[in-house]
Amino acid sequence: MTSKKWLSVVALALFAASARADLLVAQVVPMSGPIGVEGVAYNSGIRIALAAANALGGVHGQKIALETRDDEYNPLRTVAEVQRLGRSEALALIMPVGSPALTRLLAEKILEGVGMPVIGVVPGAEPFRKPHHPHLYHVRAGDLDQYRKIIEHSLSVGLRRVAVVYVDIPFGKSGLALVEGILQQHGLAPAARAAIGLTGPESIAASFAQIASANADLVLLISPARRAGEFVAAARDHGMRAPINTLSYGNADTICAVATPEKARGVGLAQVFPNIRNRGLRIVREYLDDLARYGEQGAKPSLMQFEAYVAARVLVEGLRRAGNAPNRARLMRALDGLRNFDLGGFVVDFSESKHTGSSFVDLSIIGRECQLVY
Repeated sequence: MTSKKWLSVVALALFAASARADLLVAQVVPMSGPIGVEGVAYNSGIRIALAAANALGGVHGQKIALETRDDEYNPLRTVAEVQRLGRSEALALIMPVGSPALTRLLAEKILEGVGMPVIGVVPGAEPFRKPHHPHLYHVRAGDLDQYRKIIEHSLSVGLRRVAVVYVDIPFGKSGLALVEGILQQHGLAPAARAAIGLTGPESIAASFAQIASANADLVLLISPARRAGEFVAAARDHGMRAPINTLSYGNADTICAVATPEKARGVGLAQVFPNIRNRGLRIVREYLDDLARYGEQGAKPSLMQFEAYVAARVLVEGLRRAGNAPNRARLMRALDGLRNFDLGGFVVDFSESKHTGSSFVDLSIIGRECQLVY
């Protein structure tokens, strides 16, 4: 069978699956491009959670289908796809990724136009969380929570000269402003500020001179996963001695794959979800069991996949509470009613005026063979 015929068969199968399903949800996400690794991982976690829900009979006997659209990290494409989905039967969007796309969606009031809830927003930058937006439901803790945890821990062990390296996109610029604010509360300022591009080695190389001249104790890296791995690899090759800390977006698996496990060792990461090796938590056990049943053969657990699994479980609970004939408005009211909803060791707390579901943040370090140490 030719590749074109094979793609046609797959497309028809996906269409048929959507047509047979009673409930349709959608994801518009970069499945390719500079942050495609995030999109693929999040998409996998959603599909695992929905497959598990459907295997148990779905929601009120109705099966859930997921329609996935690759926006290629292009905000114009994101807007077009969300507008198209607004005219469809889709009840919700889940796990969109990328600050340029989200910035455009909000600036052009696209979500108000389609009236569709968005569950599991990434990143957790403050401009997407404040002021409150009625259509955005944030499952993860915000970036501010992560910066505060990293900086307060660093100061507690005597690391006071903090250099900030940030990707030159809205997510990175917002992060820099938040870090400056936290440091100011302690009577400090960044020892250095270095912007890097989303691709290419030149800006990374230039940042090392700024860090070295500032005699930094710590580098706080604000970056998507692949770019974080590239920075870590270059920093090790350059002989940079200052420890590197980054946010949960850094993703140990990706940093290790890009930089090698040896170079990644010692990098600190904030985490906004529990340790996926902690089977003492019911939500972790259920994720690992569902991954084994419904994940791709040989797939390994990952924090990104786990985050999307949790977000999809929140969506499924919202659909359940929305009743036998859910629509977008009923689903939003149901999500607003998720007060202190415990998924089994991870609590999500929404209300009509509060869509920041969690404040959970932990710290970890990449250890031997890329294993996270908490």
